[in-house]
Amino acid sequence: MTRLANLPRFLLLLTAAASLHASPIIREPGAIYLSDFGDKALRVNMARAAKSYFDIGMTRYAGTLRYPQQVQIVAVADAGCRVRGNAQQGGVLAWVPYDDLSGLPKDFLATMKKAEERRQMVEALIAKKEVAIGMTIDEVRRSVGKPAKTTKRASKEGSEEIWEYVKYDLIPQTTYTPGVTQTVIPPSKPGAPANVVTQTVMIGNTIYVKVPVGTLKVAFKEGLVDSLDQTEGTLVGAGQVSIVTPPLNVYW
Repeated sequence: MTRLANLPRFLLLLTAAASLHASPIIREPGAIYLSDFGDKALRVNMARAAKSYFDIGMTRYAGTLRYPQQVQIVAVADAGCRVRGNAQQGGVLAWVPYDDLSGLPKDFLATMKKAEERRQMVEALIAKKEVAIGMTIDEVRRSVGKPAKTTKRASKEGSEEIWEYVKYDLIPQTTYTPGVTQTVIPPSKPGAPANVVTQTVMIGNTIYVKVPVGTLKVAFKEGLVDSLDQTEGTLVGAGQVSIVTPPLNVYW
């Protein structure tokens, strides 16, 4: 503690900023995080010098963000944005009201909410290892893995790529081979030798064999699932095909 107290103030701020950038983001309920939709950073201008807050409810003061500067949008909520920027006290990762930011995309919050709704729907499908029309190639791969076979087809309507999956069940198969058992029968009289009864029996050995029980063909057009062709027992649940909206351009 004594050594830290003796450090110059600017070194303390640099240390705090370095720790901030190295630490993982602590997610808050009710916030939508841009990192869920890609690696592209969204930077906007501060409209004015503004107070920022550590919590989504904006009750714990974090520092006053400098003006002019660009800040990176990390997350959004109804009340404002979580941004990474420079405050008068040093680097901060904090919440700031929308009115204090300039240059946000049009209808930004509404678009983010629609994108988050789609993301949650897709994650639920992936958890059940299902495929839906409108999913991306990466989402299908995350849900059901790599295909057993891929083909490409071109027509006057355009080109498409088809991924084929085969579902297997493990079917038990038992084989029997002869074996010998021996049973020791205690003597009927004290001092008499025991009797040993030898019997030939059939001993079963069970193995499980992978047997194909259905196929699923996923057709992609322009990187999205366009159609599904499935047979009995495939990876899509209960014979029903789900449809999700294509990914949204959350910012540009």
